[in-house]
Amino acid sequence: MIEIRRSPVHGQGVFATERIPAGTLVCVYRGELISSEEADRRSRARPPGAPVFVFEIDENFCIDATDTGTENPARFINHACDENCETAWNPRERRLEIRALRDLAAGEELSIDYGFGLAGFFEHPCRCGKKGCVGYIVARPLRPALLRKLAAARRGKTPRGRNAGKSV
Repeated sequence: MIEIRRSPVHGQGVFATERIPAGTLVCVYRGELISSEEADRRSRARPPGAPVFVFEIDENFCIDATDTGTENPARFINHACDENCETAWNPRERRLEIRALRDLAAGEELSIDYGFGLAGFFEHPCRCGKKGCVGYIVARPLRPALLRKLAAARRGKTPRGRNAGKSV
């Protein structure tokens, strides 16, 4: 149903090898379930520029797929501002599932919204090339705030409000 191969978006990507109907469970993000504190510790211990394959489930738990390799294709799914898959924690199965949001064509690259916050957005440029791409990997609900912040920066003004004067 899927395969890992070179992506025009970034590095490796996951591609449909056949048509995948909307709602289909495409794959599971496999790895070690760890606390958020442990995820932070491991991230700080990695060499600069080393790939990070940690998926935040909620404010308390993450899945670290760093050492799972190609037997975990989900870790190679790239971000897109117009994602075609969604992630959902299945508490009964204790796993993170990736499902198709719409019908996917054979050969199409799978994508999800990484859901990053505004803090440090400039460190995460987006290369998805989708219509409406905001240029940075930021969660969909935060994109309007990012666009306002970028527009204010272009005008040479500091945005006002809660985050004024903070590096976000």
